[in-house]
Amino acid sequence: MSQRKSTPSLPDPFPIDKLRTLQFGSADGHRDKVEEFGIIETSSVKQFYTNQHSIIVGAIGTGKSTLFTLIKNNAKKIESYKNDLIVPLEEALSFNELSEFVNKHYAGKDESTLYQLLWKFNILLKVSITLSKQEGFPKNDSEKAVNNFLNDSNSSDKYSNILHKLNNIISNANVKFEAKVGDNPISFEAGLSQKSPKPEKKINLEEVQRAISESISARSYDCARVIIDKIDRFVAGTEYYIQRQYINALLEVDDDLAAINNINLKIFIRADLFDRLDFAALGYDKVNDNVIRLKWSHDETLRFLSSRIMVALTKAKICRSEDIYKATDLSEFDLTWREKILLSSKVPEYIKSFVNKKEKSERATSLYAKFDKAIITKVFPRSTIHFCSNDNKYIEMDVFDFIKSHFLDGNDICTPRYMLIFLKEVVTKVASYYDDNPDQVSELVLIEKDFEWDLFKKYCVYQAYLSAKDIYIKNIEKIDSKWTKNVNVFLAKRGNKTKFDYKWIRANIPDISENDAVDFLSFLQVIGFLKISDAHQDVKKRGYELPILYKLSNTPSESHL
Repeated sequence: MSQRKSTPSLPDPFPIDKLRTLQFGSADGHRDKVEEFGIIETSSVKQFYTNQHSIIVGAIGTGKSTLFTLIKNNAKKIESYKNDLIVPLEEALSFNELSEFVNKHYAGKDESTLYQLLWKFNILLKVSITLSKQEGFPKNDSEKAVNNFLNDSNSSDKYSNILHKLNNIISNANVKFEAKVGDNPISFEAGLSQKSPKPEKKINLEEVQRAISESISARSYDCARVIIDKIDRFVAGTEYYIQRQYINALLEVDDDLAAINNINLKIFIRADLFDRLDFAALGYDKVNDNVIRLKWSHDETLRFLSSRIMVALTKAKICRSEDIYKATDLSEFDLTWREKILLSSKVPEYIKSFVNKKEKSERATSLYAKFDKAIITKVFPRSTIHFCSNDNKYIEMDVFDFIKSHFLDGNDICTPRYMLIFLKEVVTKVASYYDDNPDQVSELVLIEKDFEWDLFKKYCVYQAYLSAKDIYIKNIEKIDSKWTKNVNVFLAKRGNKTKFDYKWIRANIPDISENDAVDFLSFLQVIGFLKISDAHQDVKKRGYELPILYKLSNTPSESHL
């Protein structure tokens, strides 16, 4: 490939009228059409595909919701999940309501045992409802037992909030629940009185569990895979204490169910919350061995960015991956037949998948990295603008160094969500630029043997970065309504300041209490808006600073190009 073709494979000039039709996907993992755009096989995702871990841990925006949605909607397309009965369990529980339930029905007892029973009941109930929707249900004795459980739970055809469900059962009958987690028996009696000392209903969850397990096996499923999400919303104070206990109880139930082949869990949980759980009962090493941590390396971020650009160009019928390949100098690799197959758009995906399994090497990784960068620079300039605050001036910066450094939040993470928002803003700015300059065209240019469009102007890219930062901040204002007012005051008063602490919060946010100031700082750290600069066990003595993603940046004039 050392000799370039005289006629490039890409359209020249770029069809500017199609700019606004480019579709990169949704920044919301629950809305993103993963089957259409594909999952980037990061190291974490490859672990996830093995289906050998129960707990999926990640910071906000690292892809937990995307993986949850993938399994919920497309498990049949993944080898290790295709024979599972997928049971989604999404329930944002009110921990204040949970506390009231405990005080009313379990006062003076070990709350953790009630939480374990609640989880086991909730999981078995959701699996039973899913089973009841299978063809011919109930078709044997075990399924009849499952059906009896649904009738006793008033849940034959629907699911409701677990606390509302239990309160409804209790209000309609005197009931006794029996369960076991590990070797510990648990019982819960409600509605019993001197007039009615014996329960009208008795629900033994161990018997229900056996019936479900037999039913799953009889229907030739590998297991019921219960995928659990939305249990980790940010709470503080007493609610936070209950949340930790509740999730700890879930991990113990997960450990208990792991001994049963036919009922398994997948728990999606926020990284900061997971790290503060109490692992004394199970042992940290044991739990940690069952965890996948979702992380994105710089190369994986570039893979995500390039894949979304490629999909957008293909959907808009501007070019194909093969056209990009032909317009890119890969002569240093002296491509093998295998590599040509993997890069060709004419070869079916199942053949690529087969070939890809046959050989893995550093050379292949390097080739993909080169091709990813080539896709990005087909539309992005090779350098962009960077504001150097120390010298108060603008300098040019390699575009890949810019991406690597300018999108890190307080968790030192660049998430796919940040990149998608940025991409959309770039296209908006660039499209407006060409609207304002109708005489301008984007022609192909030859740079270091690669054909590239002169499409995304440096000034537009930097403007898009500033706009994206504004969107990131607006999203922070909407994460939790409890903190919206405080976030707005914080932003209004921060000015050019980059370092903050408890004293500053108390002095600048009117009427904020000591506890709320501590909780507010914790919230800002959890969502990545602040990062710890001076560590201390006491939040009141801890120092925080803004990551580069949320620092104010000046808008340059076009003369800085």
